[in-house]
Amino acid sequence: DGQSRAAATRQAAFAEIAPALQAQTRAVEMIRDALPGSIIVGDSTQPVYAANLYYDHDRPGGWFNAATGFGALGYGPPAAIGAALAVPDAPVVCLTGDGGFQFTLPELGAALDAAAPVIFVVWNNLGYREIETSMLDVGVEPVGVSPAPPDFCKLAEAYGIAAERLAGIGHLADALKRARATGLPYVIEITID
Repeated sequence: DGQSRAAATRQAAFAEIAPALQAQTRAVEMIRDALPGSIIVGDSTQPVYAANLYYDHDRPGGWFNAATGFGALGYGPPAAIGAALAVPDAPVVCLTGDGGFQFTLPELGAALDAAAPVIFVVWNNLGYREIETSMLDVGVEPVGVSPAPPDFCKLAEAYGIAAERLAGIGHLADALKRARATGLPYVIEITID
């Protein structure tokens, strides 16, 4: 009965993580389910940290990131472009935060120049919320964790890249499918309260 015990253990483990982490993990699962066989490249952002606790991908080597506690902000966009060039038949999604994306914004132009059809999903929670949460958890007054984000859709449009903004993840699957259908770089900004 190993399979049933493993399933029960997985369910128990998922029940132990906080509801916010469960919701963030489900957001990553939505990406996987909307674009089966995709490559998801994560930057250091809340849903990536959450998914590292529990997420299962449907493609070997299709989930990778640098969000391991000392991850590099801005890693995701250039790594996603590399993945799109290396595996041109797979949908490639870069899941990045509004803070981390600002480290490598010029990669929008690089994606366009390389004709790399990366779908940049920007988790816009108005700052470095993973860092802020960690500071609050240990009783440190948060400082320097709320940089004002730009309008990512306007930045994408300045490069000639299509973009859309979602209020939450309710329509994420449809947006991902629209983005994939273009065969071009695309930005989906998700505003999170």
